Amino acid sequence: MAFQDHYAVLGVKPDASPEEIKRAYRRLAMETHPDRHPDDPAAEERFRRISTAYTVLSDPVKRARFNRARLMPEALELNQPITVATARDFFSSVVGDVFGRQRKQRRKGRDIRYTLSIELAEAVLGSEHEIQFEANGVCTTCKGGGTKPDGRPAEGCPICKGRGQVKGEGILGRWTTCGRCHGMGMVQVDPCGDCRGSGARREKRAFRVSVPMGTESGAERIVKGQGEPGRFGGPPGNLRVTININKHPFLSREGQDIVCELPVSVTEAVRGARVPVPTLTGSGIVKIPPGIGSGTRMRLRGKGVPRERGASGDQLVTVVIEVPRVAKNSALSQQGRDAINEALSQLERACEEHPQALPKRDAQRRSS
Repeated sequence: MAFQDHYAVLGVKPDASPEEIKRAYRRLAMETHPDRHPDDPAAEERFRRISTAYTVLSDPVKRARFNRARLMPEALELNQPITVATARDFFSSVVGDVFGRQRKQRRKGRDIRYTLSIELAEAVLGSEHEIQFEANGVCTTCKGGGTKPDGRPAEGCPICKGRGQVKGEGILGRWTTCGRCHGMGMVQVDPCGDCRGSGARREKRAFRVSVPMGTESGAERIVKGQGEPGRFGGPPGNLRVTININKHPFLSREGQDIVCELPVSVTEAVRGARVPVPTLTGSGIVKIPPGIGSGTRMRLRGKGVPRERGASGDQLVTVVIEVPRVAKNSALSQQGRDAINEALSQLERACEEHPQALPKRDAQRRSS
């Protein structure tokens, strides 16, 4: 790669200040910008060399390395010229979008976003849903092109010459959105009377959305090509359906498992019992062994989130021993509170007479 003396390219001295280097770059980049010399094939190369020089000299680390290696150009590896496209972006970041860019093109339609709320079982096991909403669809009169039947096609905006922007006075005048084409760069010569040239009309739309098994809340389903129509015959956008899973009153998801709490009475915990438990597919049965402790976690194999390959997850059931509420502000009647209090008193007397029924409490009391 041929050596490039960046100081010489920018026309500054080796001890030039950062401000002097920036001023030189701005002046030369404005003079050599390819948009000002559309018929000069060498303009892009000059513009690229100037931008390459500034990327090196504007960076203190790169400039220091360049200064150290400047006397031995045969070993210099700092040039690494940027492309013309990169140089244009770099120019815009330093100077601004002075020359604007051509925007005359077909425009892709905007995406439509829809939130679909479903139940936990529908998300985990998979389901199909029909959604309906109002949105812009293709105008049936002009078939989305925006031009009336047998009319002249859209053409570049005569005011901004297809740029989508118009420039103020002076070489550093600001660019603003063109009021004629509203920044599109194109205008309809013979617009469709039904959609006024937009190619779209408001309508009711309906789709069937498939939710695969194992879908999590926040997942997105994309229906390609079913968004809003494009402008000037451009491709349509997509329909993006975000899945929202309603909160289940008892069940929740942890990875591939379904978890829940299972309240049991004191009697069920002491004696053991077969207790119904909610699952994704209806009610199941859990066998509670006698003497189970509160917080014990039990596992229902295969009752969790199904997988396309491999075994399904499980349902994890945490046993919670629910004690009776007999306070005066509880929902129980006085008769109910009296009956439960009497039964609890009998239970306590029996435990006092037979302390082995509560071995942990008995051991602690003996050591006190």
